[in-house]
Amino acid sequence: MARGEFLTSEEREQILLGIDNGKSGRRIARELGKHHSTVCEEIRKNGGRECYSGVRAQERAVTCLARAKDRKLEACGRLHDTVNDGFAQKWSPEQISKRLEMDYPDDPEMRVSHETIYESLYLQGRGELRTQLKLALRTGRARRVPRSRAQRTHGQIQGVVNISDRPAEHSDRAVPGNLEGDLIIGKGGKSQS
Repeated sequence: MARGEFLTSEEREQILLGIDNGKSGRRIARELGKHHSTVCEEIRKNGGRECYSGVRAQERAVTCLARAKDRKLEACGRLHDTVNDGFAQKWSPEQISKRLEMDYPDDPEMRVSHETIYESLYLQGRGELRTQLKLALRTGRARRVPRSRAQRTHGQIQGVVNISDRPAEHSDRAVPGNLEGDLIIGKGGKSQS
């Protein structure tokens, strides 16, 4: 399901009606005002077009939402202690994650991604813990800066001159072309100003 899109029981019944009428997932989604991936994923996760039931899908959704999920580092004390040992040695979360893979190759319980380690660290970081966190991490940041998004560098104009810093002769318009509007060419090759 697309992030942030939840379906109601009525929408699930509309999906079932759409399937029964031979409509595609995209068409059903369009009629519901939902993203097509939300509807297609809903159908796939709940038995496919042949076995989809709106009632069972709603029951499953309620069960999944109600289930309390323990965080991996809280649920496994051995993993938690091993990660803390890595921090004591001044390792980064990436180094800890890779080290766990090498030290416990056949133990899936002892695997954790570096993002999970960061998430649990920054989730706990309040008050005094935040200060300790800042001291423990090599970067010294007490807030997480996700690295998944690419840095946006395009679209920045180089050497921008503020309008207030422009010479006075540009303001009096004595010479054609001193204003941006004078440089725009309109229909038939004529100036727009």
